[in-house]
Amino acid sequence: MNAPLSPAALASLAGGHGDPAALGVLYAGQSGRRRLLTVAAARSAGTDPLVRRSLALLTDAERADPAAVARVLAHPPVTGWARAALGGHVDTGYLAALAAAAATRAGLAFELTLPCPDGVLVLPTIGGASGLAGGAVTVRAAAGAISVAAGHPSAAVGAAVPAADGVASTADGHGWLAARSLTLTTPGGTREVVVDDQDPWRHRYHRPPAPRLDEATAGRLVWLTAQAWEWIVARLPAHADGLRVLLHSLVPLRAPVSGNPVSATSRDALGAIALSVPADAPTLALLLVHELQHTKLGALLDLLPLHGDGGPARYRAPWRLDPRPVGALLQGAYAHLGVAEVWRCRRREGLAAEFEYAYWREQTHRAVVQLAGSPELTAAGRAFVAGMAATVRRWRDPADSPVDGRVEAAVRDVADGGTVRWALANLSPDPDEVDRLARAWRRGRSRPAGEPAAAVAAAPARPALPGDRGPEAAVRDRLVRTTPRRGGQPHAGEGPSGPDRDDLAYAAGDPARALAGYRRRLATDPDDTDAWVGLALAARRTGRPAVTGALTGRADLARALCRALAGADPLAVAAWLAEAPDADPMT
Repeated sequence: MNAPLSPAALASLAGGHGDPAALGVLYAGQSGRRRLLTVAAARSAGTDPLVRRSLALLTDAERADPAAVARVLAHPPVTGWARAALGGHVDTGYLAALAAAAATRAGLAFELTLPCPDGVLVLPTIGGASGLAGGAVTVRAAAGAISVAAGHPSAAVGAAVPAADGVASTADGHGWLAARSLTLTTPGGTREVVVDDQDPWRHRYHRPPAPRLDEATAGRLVWLTAQAWEWIVARLPAHADGLRVLLHSLVPLRAPVSGNPVSATSRDALGAIALSVPADAPTLALLLVHELQHTKLGALLDLLPLHGDGGPARYRAPWRLDPRPVGALLQGAYAHLGVAEVWRCRRREGLAAEFEYAYWREQTHRAVVQLAGSPELTAAGRAFVAGMAATVRRWRDPADSPVDGRVEAAVRDVADGGTVRWALANLSPDPDEVDRLARAWRRGRSRPAGEPAAAVAAAPARPALPGDRGPEAAVRDRLVRTTPRRGGQPHAGEGPSGPDRDDLAYAAGDPARALAGYRRRLATDPDDTDAWVGLALAARRTGRPAVTGALTGRADLARALCRALAGADPLAVAAWLAEAPDADPMT
């Protein structure tokens, strides 16, 4: 039986890391869960003879070397395979492959025939044979050496020789594609991590997995991981411990057309981190820590509910433009707690790094504030969020990690701009309430009491990039620009789709001029999202903080009123909604 998670262990995870006891409970929970799922999946196959032989082989391997069986059953795709079997899609060949891999690691001599309809056989954590004739194949092993034969024994097309530890060699040859692996070491121990570019059940992510990596790409991934690991061990030892305990495999993903690095985890494959091969080790370190946070939280949720099931997608995750349910917001906040900590370690590398730290610290803070007010959290969930909040609160203390004032101002602009954009994209005020407000405006009355309700509209998944357009882009670009433009080409963010003259004026420190431009634009087109963002930001810089508060709170309401009040001054409308003094006449 797994050890219970103590309040102290839960608190250590909530703070962002997890002490050895907490990590041990998470590891044991995942191990026990996969064993139970494997047995349940085998039972779902009924009296299949291959299942009986596979379970018997697993039992023999367990008697000979329990650690070998534990290593194979810890292979992350096992969870997805078992869940699919319980859902009616029984792949008995995969169970047989798991048994053969465990028996090989345990050093047993055995012979097992299993299906291979597509001509490729993978023994998880060990390797695979390709170019086989479709049908059945026979796997034979003795003292750690294995051979794979299609049809008659003389037709062997794959082979591996034993390594010093009895596990098949990593050398390819004769149709054999050996599993590549690397070793992560901390003072607490070591972990063998497989580069999983073969397993048929590794398709669990928002992007397709890459096919078998060529030697150069695989070598680069291993080298980058070693460099990233060295940095994490030196700078973030608690996260190094988490990776060493919980990480079992890296799954290469196909890189997007943009070339931007991507990464992912799956509740059906916890212990695997899927990622495209990034350009450098610092980026890989960031991806590893980000996905480790998802892994820890997913493993925790398998043991302890932190929130109710389901629930509407109504929360704003500051790193996304679509509404999110409470569970997704919690996942994102915990992951970005790790992202902020990576940048906290790098913040002295320059203004760009300092901006990244301050930005992710602020956005994580805003997410945690929402979570703290959610009625969907359980008691354990509230304690967990309180622990996250304590970490962010400590980071926000100037005595802990002071941030340049220019950076703080830019981060506030970019974060508030994202809030306005989210409201405009997702909130819809009640039409009757908008009509009531419009009538009061036309009659020269004060704003009616009460806050008009807003419906949160379902929206497709849309990640939000920090300051990628509008006034936020101009502000961020001006702050972090370190090199002049070359060859007459526009700097990133300028040009037809980048900041216009109002945004550039705002970023250059002329908010009054920018405000006048935004007001003119909105009087003509109340659907100009960039102008609403600019209006909110410039209002604060020109001494109208209440207007900024009204727009960061309910920009959708201000836009709806301006649509109903053709030609109305948007600044005056926002000031009226804020119950602030009337705005100055448009200049």
